[in-house]
Amino acid sequence: MLNPIILILTIIFDRIIGELPEKVHPTVWIGKLISFLENIFKSTNCKNKYRDFLFGSLNTIITIFVVGVVAFYVEKYIMLLLFPLNYLVYAFLLSTIIGYKSLFNFCKKPIEFIKNGEIENARKAVQHIVSRDASKLDKEHILSAAVESLSENITDAIIGALFYAVIFGLPGAFTYRAINTLDAMIGYKNEKYLYYGRLAARLDDVANFIPSRLAGILLIITAPVYGGSVKKAVYGFFKEGGKVPSPNSGYTMATLANALNITLEKIGYYKLGSGKIDVEKSLNAFKAVDCVVFAFIILYTIIWLIL
Repeated sequence: MLNPIILILTIIFDRIIGELPEKVHPTVWIGKLISFLENIFKSTNCKNKYRDFLFGSLNTIITIFVVGVVAFYVEKYIMLLLFPLNYLVYAFLLSTIIGYKSLFNFCKKPIEFIKNGEIENARKAVQHIVSRDASKLDKEHILSAAVESLSENITDAIIGALFYAVIFGLPGAFTYRAINTLDAMIGYKNEKYLYYGRLAARLDDVANFIPSRLAGILLIITAPVYGGSVKKAVYGFFKEGGKVPSPNSGYTMATLANALNITLEKIGYYKLGSGKIDVEKSLNAFKAVDCVVFAFIILYTIIWLIL
């Protein structure tokens, strides 16, 4: 099992360094591999759904296999290094596939603009993190979009990779990131990827099933620390977690919305929670993410010490 010290170092590296330049970023390399394979196994744009599924599955399986094998051997050689260099290198590499700092940076921008009364800049900033048209969103829906993106990505950006790292080491974490990247690139329900990205999308759903619910439970447990209600968080998790079209993201979104007594709404798709959202409560959502991360580390440390 992974030493908890490595997890702590991982968080420190991410919060200090943040995202690496694209030329040396592992996720970018994974994306390039997916694009390379996509040029070999081309989609027919639904003209032949069986071929699309086969070629998309080959892209998915080869990507996962290559990333997993490379991570396995990298981990093997890292552990040959002397302590503490092996821990430092391991933690640094693990930090490159979580997006703790970058998630905060992107999601805080629109909230800060709202705080300063710059609604047009807030709309432009929030458009970078959501797919919906933000050009006419009011203040409450801009704040909602920012907190939605933050709470939805607790799993994808942080907890998912850490969860698989503590169980399967670097190969587990990097394989998770490969699946996540595949879903982000080819897991769309459009003409080109409807069948081509089906396996990638399903694998992403499976990979996030436990981490998303674990993150939701940690949001419940830590609610008093970030100014939330445990009772309302429990209600959100069990009663509204399944309201979102995604089988996983709703659990963190609904739990946080109810815990903080705010409303998160994507017009025409879902509405979570019931309270009025404001800047102060929106900023408390970032405290909630910190609480989830540290609670995860504490929980894992206890398990590690027992075992």
